[in-house]
Amino acid sequence: MEDNFENEWLKARRQVLAYCARSTGNQAEAEDIFQRVAIRAWRGYSNFRADSSFLTWALAIARREVARAMSRVKMEDSLDELAEKGPANMPIATAPEGTGPAYNWLAEAAQAALAAGVLTDIEAGVVIDRLAFQDLSWEELGKKFHTDGTGCAVIHCRAIPKLRVFLFIYRPAILGGIRSISQAFAAASADEKNPLSKDEAEVFRRIVLDGQKSYRRTGLRPLLRSACAKVIKWLSLP
Repeated sequence: MEDNFENEWLKARRQVLAYCARSTGNQAEAEDIFQRVAIRAWRGYSNFRADSSFLTWALAIARREVARAMSRVKMEDSLDELAEKGPANMPIATAPEGTGPAYNWLAEAAQAALAAGVLTDIEAGVVIDRLAFQDLSWEELGKKFHTDGTGCAVIHCRAIPKLRVFLFIYRPAILGGIRSISQAFAAASADEKNPLSKDEAEVFRRIVLDGQKSYRRTGLRPLLRSACAKVIKWLSLP
């Protein structure tokens, strides 16, 4: 069944992503919705009866996810509400010292993000175990979480953008501090190939650099995730 799904998804994925992009008008938000469509399609594939084409079925899922996303935008929580869940009281993750496992600081950050409600139990678990057991395949890793390799990889891909945002907002010291982040922000803004968009730069500047965690606007979360992904490439990390 997994092979059949992967074959069908590979043929449909480009059109599904294009639909998400047309519906939202924002590439970062479209990719976020696209990931949710992939998860729902994978989970529901056993119930696909082929009464219609796989593409038609996948696009129906995409329409529902777009509608949900548009509804969430209208009711989007402020980042202050996230802060109230406990990041200030969580243990501070620190960079590794000596010759200890290089994944320790990031695993601790994933645990802190879980405690803050940023990551779900399974997202944090997959990230932590992926760091600890890098020689395992996705299929082998997925057995612990009662899922297959594709599902495990999708969960990991959803967790990483959330974890990046958490680090920038609540653990900037791990990333080198605000000065280093400001320099990386300037470099990402000037990148000739894939620079920060005007909206991405605005959201990142206000929330990460200026510390305005209560700042709100339409499409904030996908914009912030996209900005963090671009800026982090210019940081020197352990």
